[in-house]
This record gives sequence, structure tokens and C-alpha cells, in this order.
Amino acid sequence: MSRSTIIKTVEVHFLSIPLERPLITAAFPIPAIDTAMMRITTEDGLQGVAWSFAFGRGRVASLVRMMEDLGQIAVGQDALDTEALWARLSKAVGFIGQRGVAAAAMSAIDTSCWDIKGKAANLPVYRLLGGFRHEVEAYASQGLWLDRSRDELAAEAAGYVAEGFKAVKMRAGKADEDEDVARVRSVREAIGAECKLMIDANQAWDLKQTLRMGRKLEEFDVYWLEEPMPYNQIEDYARATEALSMPLCTGESFYLKDEILNLVDHRATDYAMPDLMRMAGVTEWMKVAHACEARHVKVTPHLFMEHSSHLAAACPNVVWQEYQPWWQAVMEQPVVLENGNIQLPDRPGFGIELSAQALAKFRIA
Repeated sequence: MSRSTIIKTVEVHFLSIPLERPLITAAFPIPAIDTAMMRITTEDGLQGVAWSFAFGRGRVASLVRMMEDLGQIAVGQDALDTEALWARLSKAVGFIGQRGVAAAAMSAIDTSCWDIKGKAANLPVYRLLGGFRHEVEAYASQGLWLDRSRDELAAEAAGYVAEGFKAVKMRAGKADEDEDVARVRSVREAIGAECKLMIDANQAWDLKQTLRMGRKLEEFDVYWLEEPMPYNQIEDYARATEALSMPLCTGESFYLKDEILNLVDHRATDYAMPDLMRMAGVTEWMKVAHACEARHVKVTPHLFMEHSSHLAAACPNVVWQEYQPWWQAVMEQPVVLENGNIQLPDRPGFGIELSAQALAKFRIA
């Protein structure tokens, strides 16, 4: 066993990255991006970086503690043996359950190890995983929140098109359905017919409202309607998928492969959206993507573009990477976007280098 990739130290930093203005969804406001940032270092000095997050400092504090605890299990293990380490961590959290905080902590460890694997092989992770493409189409997800006026929505959406985005995602879930429809109309008119439009209702509706709103929104050529109902209402999602002409997208709230594949096997979505953090890392996320490919289902990653774009680039059945620059403030090299596509870096691993200055600026503990 090579000593160079043996895990020597695991560091976890509690960060709070401020936003220019709170983000307003139908579920809850988001005042800041509170993050548990992990850095793993091997005996030979290779480093891997990943993170998990939650909305609220108390919840992130629990993430930090779990990441530190599981990190001690990772110390002394070979970072290249990701399957063995994932199984070891999964067994360690068996008593409390492999989901929730445990999955988020496992994700940071597993993803950091994949960063190290790429560096050890002197390859970017997307090539290590298969290298299906060298760039990934991204949709603008950083704006178009519920607190914007119709005029603000139109101006913001038009700005994304001017930046080169070929798809944008807006939020829905207003108490007044007619206002929701009017807001969608404003965005569609601002972006034109060629730009793709996604709508995220953040679980605001029940089945009847989903069907009603889906029919009202048909005229706007919606690329997908995302998470309109409580995520665990699988039968209702199956009924809505069958009844509506517009595609549905969901999956970001599910943990591990069994939960999200249950959704897919019930034909309860058109696009599956696995979340890197809830999938407990790259190892499980890739299994989900390949299992969806075997079922002829398209996959689209949720958040974490710095890591997930590599996974998207490795899989033939993945479409659209969510562009959400929450963590760009702590990166030495930002994600490169050209003509609406994320350009995968040639640097080994995920190509991420953290800014020491930014870490110090945003560190809570």
C-alpha cells in the first residue's frame, strides 16, 4: 500500500459566507451560506477539499462536529481506496443512521478523497471518472428569487442571457397563483423563446395545485417544473408526471441511492436531481447516475458546481449543471463560464484551491 496517499490530517473550518441580500424561496429565507469546509492532507502532502452546508449556524455546527468525528476514522486510511473508506464510514454511522448529518459528513470526506485521487493520478476528476465531455451546459440559478418584483425579474433574467446563459431558473410559490403566472410571463418575455426556462416551486404546492399550475404554465414552454410538492410524496409525483405535459424534476432532497432510485423506479420524475451532499459523496453519486442511465432517465446535479460539474462531464446521461456561485468567494480560481458552459479545468483533482485570505475572513470557528 502506497504511503503517499495515506490520510494524515483532516481539518474542518466553520465558515459563514455573506450574501448581498437574503435569498427568498417558498420554503425559507437564506441569509448567508453557512458551510463546514474540509481539507484532507496525505502523508506525502496531497490535499483534497470539499464541503457540506446547512441553513443556520447551529445546524452547521453539528455538521462540523460530525465531520471532525468521522475524519478521525479516515486518518490512517488510503485516500485512493474510496469504496473501502465509504463502506467503513457507512458502518460507523449505522447506529444513528446513514442519512442526514452523517451523509453530509461522509460526502465531504469521500469528495475530498476523490480530489486527492485526481491529484495522485495527475488528472482532473472528470477524466478520472470517464471524461465524456470537456464542458457542461449550465443554467443560471443564482437569482430570480421570490422577493424580486416583476420588473426586477425581467431585468435580471435578461442579464443572464446577455452573460451567455442558455437557460435560467426562477422560483415560484407565491400565495397568489395569478401573480406566479404573471412573474413567469415576465421572465419568458425577457429571455426570449430560445432560452430554456426552469421553475422551482420549492415544495410549495400539493398535487391539485401542481396540476392546476402546471396547466396554467404550459404556454411558457417550461423546460422543467422542479420540486413542486413535498419531496416524499412519491405517488403524487408519479401522478403529476403522468398528467402534465411539462417535465418534472426532483430528487435533491433524497439521501443515498436507494431513496432516489425508488423515485425513478416509480416513474415519479422526468429528470432526477441527485445532490452530492445527500448522496454522501462522489462514490454514491456516480452509482446513482449510472443506475439512472440504465433506466433511460436523465440526471441533473444539484448545487456544488465546483465538484458536480466534473461528475456531469463524466456521464452521458447528465444534462445541465446548476450554476450557483455561493462558494466562489473562497476560491483562488473561480469556475470558468464561456458561452453558458462551465469549462472543466485541466488542473489535477477538482482544480480547487482555497483562498487563505477568504478562509480567515469568513471563518466562524
